[in-house]
Amino acid sequence: MSREFFEKHVFNRKRVFWLVAVIFVVSLIPLVYIARFGHPSADDFSYGNHTVHVWRETGSLPQVLSAAVTGTRYVYNTWQGSFVAVFLMTLHPAVFGENLYMFGIAGVILGFVAAMIFFLKVVFMNCLGADKYAFGIIAVLFTFVAMQFVFCPVEGFFWYNSAMYYTGFHSLSLVLFAITLLAIQAEKAKKIYAIAVPLLAFLVGGSNFVTALTSAVVMALIAVYCAVIRRRGWLIPAIGTVALVAALTIAVISPGNDVRQEYFERMNPVSAVFTSFYYGFRFIELVVPGAVFLAFLCMIPLIYKITKASNFSFRLPPVAVALMYGVYVSTFTPNLFSWSSFGPARVVNINFFAFQFFLLFSLVYCIGSFAQYVKRKDTSAVRKRYAWLEKPAVSVILAICFVASCVYVGFTDADGMISISATRSLVSGEARVYHEEFSARLEILQNPEIREAELPVFSVTPHVLFHALDITPDPTFWTNTAMARFYDKDTVILVPRGD
Repeated sequence: MSREFFEKHVFNRKRVFWLVAVIFVVSLIPLVYIARFGHPSADDFSYGNHTVHVWRETGSLPQVLSAAVTGTRYVYNTWQGSFVAVFLMTLHPAVFGENLYMFGIAGVILGFVAAMIFFLKVVFMNCLGADKYAFGIIAVLFTFVAMQFVFCPVEGFFWYNSAMYYTGFHSLSLVLFAITLLAIQAEKAKKIYAIAVPLLAFLVGGSNFVTALTSAVVMALIAVYCAVIRRRGWLIPAIGTVALVAALTIAVISPGNDVRQEYFERMNPVSAVFTSFYYGFRFIELVVPGAVFLAFLCMIPLIYKITKASNFSFRLPPVAVALMYGVYVSTFTPNLFSWSSFGPARVVNINFFAFQFFLLFSLVYCIGSFAQYVKRKDTSAVRKRYAWLEKPAVSVILAICFVASCVYVGFTDADGMISISATRSLVSGEARVYHEEFSARLEILQNPEIREAELPVFSVTPHVLFHALDITPDPTFWTNTAMARFYDKDTVILVPRGD
């Protein structure tokens, strides 16, 4: 069979897209299914304590929302200023019933997927003019890598407090960026965008400081680009930037931040900014697995084709890459300032997502600049010299290497890929045992006659479900007291299993 046959019937973009799409959907099945075995822990009990008792006593949603506002105000003054996120923390699904907790997990997972694909659709199809299959392959592969190699799955997707606070608002920020990009291109419906962008920006600004700060930087860059380069369409992103900074300012001046800061060692803000640039390189070395880079290499031929046909001008690649690196490393600055370190694992997840976008857009911009150069010098000699970049076989070879690396990870590290880890926990029965043991704890916690709850230690700890901040043998430890308040117990204590 000829090369033309393979390129037309085997390696064509439509067939490749459907292949990777099916693989991606299959990889999501164990993640969504195992959500039914997820349960609240640690901060879920702390923040939900303001609303759960109102719901149990009244069953009134308006009164629960009022309690959420009261709880948010209390936390704002005593612990942290992220007022939009805290409001949602007080309303986690287990407040309305433990059996609803799984919907929070599934919502974060599916919301993350939808936001990633929507944002990349706007970038590649609306801004760069890619066809739907080329965009689809890149978007699905990019999202697959983001999920499969996330640093801490439980804090990224399966513990509601962390997942909503970081991954959830990261997803919302992508929706904000996508709508902002649509707004600057729109000829109609300007009023809708003028309402939607600042509203979303304000919500993102009231989220965690990492997402809020980085989003403010991105929105400001979009506004500056529109004002200086495009010389039009800058007003809506500028309004969005103002709304985001306003919400972030409200969060920053919270009295609770000073209370929380007493538990951590702060870094000088200037030092935090400069150290972020160093941490950006260290992060790549310490956290990012090699399979991630192979996945991006697979995208190069597609990116080359897309950018070569695009009307976008990829000017000054070094400046663009430097700016994108600055956006990426801004995700390190808040925790360097407040913790003098990377911060908790849930923040490392956001660092990882940000690095992926830095790598993708750096590739797009640099390859785009090169592709535009080739197009300008489009002679037979130049075409022949770089024709290999457009051959599907190159992507196939790189894809085989990527698949091989995933297989290697699967065999050498059972928890190295999130879907493999979840599948292992499901097949072995580990997830069900964890669920049954939590349900046994719940029977004790929901028994009004038991005032001092003795809860057995879990015999299994599924990698994607179990959060390390479980209760302890010390009834005065904060996770113990939080659970005790949530379930109206005098004390809660961890004890050895009797079986």
